[in-house]
Amino acid sequence: ITIDRAVDIASNLVTEENTNESTRIEMLHNLERLLSTPQNYNRDTTPLSIPQKPAQSYLDAYAQYRNRVTILEKPGAMLVQNGEINAWRDLKKDEKAREEKDEIRAALNYYTSNLNFDPDRFSLTGTKEEKSKLIRADSVPDVRSVIASDMGLRYLLRNDVLTACDDARAELKYLLKLQEGGGSKETD
Repeated sequence: ITIDRAVDIASNLVTEENTNESTRIEMLHNLERLLSTPQNYNRDTTPLSIPQKPAQSYLDAYAQYRNRVTILEKPGAMLVQNGEINAWRDLKKDEKAREEKDEIRAALNYYTSNLNFDPDRFSLTGTKEEKSKLIRADSVPDVRSVIASDMGLRYLLRNDVLTACDDARAELKYLLKLQEGGGSKETD
């Protein structure tokens, strides 16, 4: 809703050439309230805690790898895994800090983290011809690749939304600075 309202206000700023200066300033301040003031998107949700360890499947894969390597390679494999887990923890802490500063990020992350997938099945969508072609070619994707692809796409879209919001905030800050300083776009 916030993004839609921000787009409406921004569109009006661009398309309404006959808007007087006080109305433009009011529109800019409305945008500022939408984009810079906390909207409490997650007010009725339980905050996500930082996981203490990576997914069990990750830990299991490393355990299998350590069982396959020679005794001389085991210490190195354990150090690499420990380094990766430390980097993962740091990334999780950094993301939590970013969520505290940007509630749109927090809301999108909350949504994504609450998605549940059945690891044993999925519904193949598409036309009857597309489904038949995949089945005949034995190209039906496995469940893990479908989930990974879906999550990857969600993260890409989330990042696009966050980048657009950051760009809008920066442009808004610039426009407000111009308004307050009496400058013009051509000289700044």
